[in-house]
Amino acid sequence: MQKIRSRVGLCTFILIFFFAGLLVFLNQYRKHAREWFLQPYNRHLYSQDNVLVSGTVRDRNGLILSTVNDGQRIYNGDETVRISTLHVVGDPYGKIGTSALATLYTELISYDRIRGIAAVSENGNTVNLTIDADLNAAAYKALDGRNGTVCVYNYKTGEIMALVSTPAYDPENIPEDLEENEAYSGVYLNRFFSTTATPGSVLKPVILQAALENLTASDIDPSQTGPISECRFNCKGIISFSDGYVKCPKIHGSQTLSETLANSCNCAYAAMAVALGNVRVSEYMQRSGLTSSYRVGAVNTARGTFSVTGVADYRLGYAGVGLYLDQVNPCSLMVYYAAVANGGTAAVPNTVRSVTDAKGREVYKPELTMTGKILSEGSSALIRQMLQNDVIATYGKDRFPCAIAAKSGTVERSGGASDSWFAGFTTDADKPYAFVVFIEHGGSGSRAAGSVAAEVLKALTSGQ
Repeated sequence: MQKIRSRVGLCTFILIFFFAGLLVFLNQYRKHAREWFLQPYNRHLYSQDNVLVSGTVRDRNGLILSTVNDGQRIYNGDETVRISTLHVVGDPYGKIGTSALATLYTELISYDRIRGIAAVSENGNTVNLTIDADLNAAAYKALDGRNGTVCVYNYKTGEIMALVSTPAYDPENIPEDLEENEAYSGVYLNRFFSTTATPGSVLKPVILQAALENLTASDIDPSQTGPISECRFNCKGIISFSDGYVKCPKIHGSQTLSETLANSCNCAYAAMAVALGNVRVSEYMQRSGLTSSYRVGAVNTARGTFSVTGVADYRLGYAGVGLYLDQVNPCSLMVYYAAVANGGTAAVPNTVRSVTDAKGREVYKPELTMTGKILSEGSSALIRQMLQNDVIATYGKDRFPCAIAAKSGTVERSGGASDSWFAGFTTDADKPYAFVVFIEHGGSGSRAAGSVAAEVLKALTSGQ
């Protein structure tokens, strides 16, 4: 009897231990089953080359951009569409870390905790993007083989209508020398999200904002009175400081504040930056969002840099015209211009409309996120008017298919042509779009980047 009791006790202990362990396992399964299931070593989800073989990506109009057929990931049948959407959709191997295939792979896979592997199909879920594939193709063609980035988005909804980054390549015909050829340097980076560059004159609206809110005419010229908006600036082609000077491309003579922006007068903006001082200029750069990072889905944009602490007037003046050590991210710059258009705030961009399962049921939809207050309604209204005047007085409104407000930037490079910027927004309330174009070694901001913007806006408005 003693032995029987002992054995019963041992069996009872084992059963208790077993069921306790089973409860622990079931709890862990409940918490982590999907995570375990999605690991790259699951051959039901990934090929031997570590290519995701489940899920479909479509554009905003339902056009398939990437899907899976017979265990192979395939892309759209149009070569230009494939190349132009590469950085948004993603490459087969997940090397473009900001793409849909890389950041939304868990959403692409349809997983059933009860049925497990039996529920897996190569179709999986569908990621419905905000981009229009035809508009992306138009932007890619407009870049005409040059390296850079183009983006247009709705600053009310946050939906990115077009996003192109170059260099790019055809994911159906991957170049054999992709890793070695200098022409593809940086190809895995989405320039819109992950890079920064010297902004040049597209930064001037930030200095203009700070001046409108802090300076008077007498801060620039003691002989004048009244608000800064009534100041006249006398450009002699050069402005000297104790430690150096800032030059303008030409002598602009006497100008109103609005004319200084249309003329992109370096002397005027260097003078305003120095009058504001290091601390105030740094404060407004931070307020603008250009030194911060935005969260776009699962992607953090690159932070810009602006460092003028302790520098003398000459360097502060150069920083005020978008040079010196200034670096901005294209996404953050576009959002700033969107905030100018929208009365001081704007939607944070996104590339995903929704994720749906095989039955068309919505399983994920991103929430609309707005920026904080970037500038006052009064300042944004004045800057909007001046940016509209830029187009009328300098760039030529007839170049564009719709009414816009914009600023160009041309940044001289020691080797090769200048870098080109063009940023702005449409002024029609029914078409709330902001845009940015950056072209590496593109030349004149107005001619090169401005022409790309015109082509993309033409494609955007003709399709509506």
